[in-house]
Amino acid sequence: MNFDERLTRVKWVFLFLLLLVPLRLVALQWGWRQQLNTDPHNSRLLEKVAYRGRVLDRHGQLLVYSRGNRRVYPQGALLSHWTGFYSVDRGVAGVERWKNELLRERREENGVTSRPGHELRLSLDLPRQRSLERAFLAEQGAALLVDLDRGQVLAAVSKPEFQPSRVGVDWRRWQKDAQAPLLNRPFLGLYPAGRLAEAWPWGQLPKRPVSLMDWASPEPVQGQLLISPAQVAYFVLKSGSALPLSQLFSDHVQPWSPPLELPPLQKCARGWQWSCAARLDRQVVSWAVALRPPYLAVVVWENSGHEKAALKAAWKSIP
Repeated sequence: MNFDERLTRVKWVFLFLLLLVPLRLVALQWGWRQQLNTDPHNSRLLEKVAYRGRVLDRHGQLLVYSRGNRRVYPQGALLSHWTGFYSVDRGVAGVERWKNELLRERREENGVTSRPGHELRLSLDLPRQRSLERAFLAEQGAALLVDLDRGQVLAAVSKPEFQPSRVGVDWRRWQKDAQAPLLNRPFLGLYPAGRLAEAWPWGQLPKRPVSLMDWASPEPVQGQLLISPAQVAYFVLKSGSALPLSQLFSDHVQPWSPPLELPPLQKCARGWQWSCAARLDRQVVSWAVALRPPYLAVVVWENSGHEKAALKAAWKSIP
């Protein structure tokens, strides 16, 4: 056997080995197709929406549920940035994404029968959410109402909002909208901090992954620190408690004790308050913080320099 014949034989051996792997995979898929198609851990299996868990507010008010093969959001745009949306074509957002593994259907070991996903109760107080919505007069911006004794967010407004039930119809328009209606501004909206930049040690914020229900690390832009309303609420909470800022309901109570001084907040007849206007290039925002323990309201109005009006809205939202 000459050299050329040996080389040809080696080529055929390598070709056979290369073909052996895909052939083996095809054989496994064919032989194990029943087990693979019914395995409860197969993420490619289409979820049965009818088995998806319900979402409730802190008092048990129904916020999200399944009707047949679709999700229903009875509060519509009022809670769009709390509930988010669930769509086979457009994915999931908000709490539907944040707690997807908890809400989704639970398949039995045989992969055939299913059980409903877990029920989820949020810290949201629906009457407080409506009150905060009424007090928020700006067309763009964000607001939070926090119970400091529990470390829980009672209400959160993000303007502009969207209709969760119309995600399949309006998706492309929302994506092109310069006002970004899908952005969860209370937690992910970053605004020029103004005088808040020197108030607290922002570098001590926990390094947490960015998601739709979390806040990002402070970002300096052109020498200006950008922060979110959730970060302000976090620092006020941490000044008198060890509780984390949460959007899940819990019965745990730890009385919040304000320090003797809470700069830049100023003592007033109703508690503590602070407001200012901050600017970055052409963007002007109005910050307002109102504190009457255990309630804290943080308001940001975009495209507005009316900090006194924003402060009035913050006080109006506090019980």
